[in-house]
Amino acid sequence: MKLEYRREQLKDGSKTIANIRGDKLRKGTGSSTLCNVRDDKVRRGTGTSTLCNVRNGDIRDGTGTSRKAKVKDVKRMIKGSESLSDVFIAAIWQTFIR
Repeated sequence: MKLEYRREQLKDGSKTIANIRGDKLRKGTGSSTLCNVRDDKVRRGTGTSTLCNVRNGDIRDGTGTSRKAKVKDVKRMIKGSESLSDVFIAAIWQTFIR
């Protein structure tokens, strides 16, 4: 899987697999919410249950402190991700890469 971020869209080859609008990561080109981002936490759908959080450049599981990945390593996997915030990188990692 070779991911590329371009103009608010996340692509796998030529297929758009997600888009980012506001604080939400949405499925494909539509408006169905995969996860939302608030206060350095990635939350499921439009709800409040925490999938992962970002602290000190690390992606951590749930609300805990155990490190699952480093943001800089995940950024290397996504072409054009320099403009994305760390928490959106974590959302993409949680949804598509993990």
